[in-house]
Amino acid sequence: MLPIRRALTRAGFAALLSVATSLGSASAHSYPQIMDPAPNARLDTAPAHVGITYDSNIVQSGTSMALLDSTGGPVPTRSDSTSGRQSSVQPTSDLAPGPYTIAWTSVSGDDGHTAKGFYTFVLNGGPAGIIDGQAQSQAAAADLMATLTIAAAPDGSSLLRADLNNTTGVERVRIRLSRPDLGDDLLDTKPSSDGGWVLNGNEVAVPGAWHAEVIVRRTNIFDDAKSEFDFSVDGITGAPAFASASASTSE
Repeated sequence: MLPIRRALTRAGFAALLSVATSLGSASAHSYPQIMDPAPNARLDTAPAHVGITYDSNIVQSGTSMALLDSTGGPVPTRSDSTSGRQSSVQPTSDLAPGPYTIAWTSVSGDDGHTAKGFYTFVLNGGPAGIIDGQAQSQAAAADLMATLTIAAAPDGSSLLRADLNNTTGVERVRIRLSRPDLGDDLLDTKPSSDGGWVLNGNEVAVPGAWHAEVIVRRTNIFDDAKSEFDFSVDGITGAPAFASASASTSE
């Protein structure tokens, strides 16, 4: 009987491994691993190419990049000949100084799943950002009250700041920014010297409507506290304004 038990055990293990592998591959996506220019880069000269190396193989026919200027308008580009994990475009017109947003879409070569996201860089010699002014809103995050402030950083780039009415046990605060045309980006904030959490990588570099989630991880609490905010940046004045805020209890 012992050999039979071993055979059954091995078969069961193989079945479990097969299920685990299938589940893992079912949720596979291709995400940027290396970006050129790098996120939040400050460049003295315009890049000849804008490229992304993904963390896994991509389907070239479904993978794309759009380069947006500070108005949110597309910059004319031409696709480079790339393969494997790489995708690249080259601008076909001169880039003016200012902030640029790269909106990427990838299709996984493993299972065909699509992912979307964005990041920004600045070409020196002009405005670093688009925000002029400040707006603030509050929303409950589980048993906490979160305050989100949208403002211009000292260098003119975008600055998002989260404040909590109770910081006991807070391990980290993240902000997820999203909009339908750009996808989403989940970003770690940095603690400020006066008790807040700051995101100052100039992520908000095109005008229009945005969605933000403030996600709070706390010690010994299973569910993250999360509050959601909708805000916009005026394309002419650069003024930020909040539309609404809501609360959620888990992430």
